[in-house]
Amino acid sequence: MGEQVAQELRGSTIHGVIPPGAELPRAGRMSLGSVPSLFSLRRTALSHGWCALAPSAYDDEAVALHRTLLLPDAGPLTVTITQRRDGRLTASWGRVDGSCADRVAIKAQCRHMLALDDDLTELHARCAATPGLDWVAELGVGRLLRSPTVFEDLARTLATTNCSWALTELICRRLVDSLGAVGPGGERAFPTPAEVTEAGEAHFKDVVRAGYRSRAFIELGTAVAADAVDTDAWWDSVVPDSEVLSQVRSLRGFGPYAAEGMLGLLGRPKGLALDSWIRAKLPRLLGRDSMTDAEIAERYAPLGRWAGVGLWLELTRDWF
Repeated sequence: MGEQVAQELRGSTIHGVIPPGAELPRAGRMSLGSVPSLFSLRRTALSHGWCALAPSAYDDEAVALHRTLLLPDAGPLTVTITQRRDGRLTASWGRVDGSCADRVAIKAQCRHMLALDDDLTELHARCAATPGLDWVAELGVGRLLRSPTVFEDLARTLATTNCSWALTELICRRLVDSLGAVGPGGERAFPTPAEVTEAGEAHFKDVVRAGYRSRAFIELGTAVAADAVDTDAWWDSVVPDSEVLSQVRSLRGFGPYAAEGMLGLLGRPKGLALDSWIRAKLPRLLGRDSMTDAEIAERYAPLGRWAGVGLWLELTRDWF
């Protein structure tokens, strides 16, 4: 799947389907507040394939990230994030000016998606001291684009398991188009846990066409809607990575690879999560014929708990 994502991110200036409302005259605009040093909207948007999954899209030529958000008063509303020359980020949208509650939600959700408040000091320090990875600190990279909610990241991750990237895009598109709340302009938000649960397994099999994942989607929606899974606690730094990983692994459909990928979206270091794409691409990048899993682990050992992040950054450096 990694190569498919890479080809898509490199092969077009528009990633995903730009949601309705993005083309409307701007009715509201606001600053997203402080931005970390060296932050790049482009590098964060292209950090992995999430920018191309409904209801998100990234326009590389305009350097604009479009996203339909679910807001307290305006409901589904497509927001566009751009970066000024001074590095500051601006969110703008059409149709309505937005209530105070909407504006608070827009700022909070956008900052969360761009991981603006994540502390990458330790990662950058370790990379700066590791041969071949000093560029990570120099560029200030390491933030992964994520969804406005943990539930959506879990659902999107579930849609990536054991399938092609093209199928992942279709599953997410059908999920949004068939279940997401719809706004006046036809824009649709990502469905809530309750909406997923109420849809039923048959809907996921027949309409979303999620196959064997259908039951997992329903169980996930049910668990999050009922607070049986405390996803808020996953943001608490006091909770060990191992505990969060164990809880994610307890969810149907989340094996080691999917669960370790989720850690990265939670602002936590992810595991190496080695697959055939990684084992094939990494040696090529490093000018070697092949590498064993032990050799790969040894290369990133100096990064400590950030080993998986360092590996991912090295693998995707050519994406942007």
